Amino acid sequence: MATDEADLEADEELLEIEDFEGLPCNCAYVFVCILMPILNGAVSGFIWAGCNLHYEENGWPLATSGLSVTVGFLLRAALQQLQLRTGYWLIVPFAAIHLTFAILALIYQTSLWAIFAEVVVLLSLDPTCAIEGIAFDTFGASEIQARMATSTLLSVFTIAVASSCSVGGILYDFGGWTAVATYHSVCQGLQLILLCLQPPIRNSFKEFFFPNRSPDVETTPVLGIEGDHGPKKAPLPVVPSAPMEPSAPMVEMHDGMPGMVWEE
Repeated sequence: MATDEADLEADEELLEIEDFEGLPCNCAYVFVCILMPILNGAVSGFIWAGCNLHYEENGWPLATSGLSVTVGFLLRAALQQLQLRTGYWLIVPFAAIHLTFAILALIYQTSLWAIFAEVVVLLSLDPTCAIEGIAFDTFGASEIQARMATSTLLSVFTIAVASSCSVGGILYDFGGWTAVATYHSVCQGLQLILLCLQPPIRNSFKEFFFPNRSPDVETTPVLGIEGDHGPKKAPLPVVPSAPMEPSAPMVEMHDGMPGMVWEE
């Protein structure tokens, strides 16, 4: 009974902590949980309202538009695995490539290759996983804050994606593809700036290219597992010492009865 009461008291204390512990209202919270998911959602959904209309306006086959979507999603699966293996820092060069193709789509609005590449890059170089990882690293000191940050980030991202579809349609109605491509370039440029300012990005870059390896720490190679006593370590090398001069009379064994010793 005492153990059950102690567990109940611990659960009540945890609930009280969860009630009073919240996310700090600072620059990290605004950048990671508000601005970055807004820009990510704004870029993710704006293009669908006017992309096919732009294809029809230029006389391009709609099958090509569908092919760009297929290629983009297939590349996303591979590139996200690459991000998980290398680290968050990889999203920065990806965002720079994304911005480059957004600007090219603004310059070459009547070129099929530019619009095709814009859609492929938009879908494949998605920063959602990296932003979630940045939020977890930023607020990871507290499990409660990490959960709250992730929840806030996803909520803001969902609202931004839903709104950006309407925004893209309004931009295409009033400004054509010029307004749509300009919107894409501006949002992606701001996204790139915010990503470069995040400390987890810099830490990920340092850990990947400059891992911490202390030369003073000796490591003993592990040969295998020895029963239940843990790993079996390799024996250390034995350095032979110089022969010592005898301080007592030499003892020599001669042939004879076992156990007999002859002294000179």
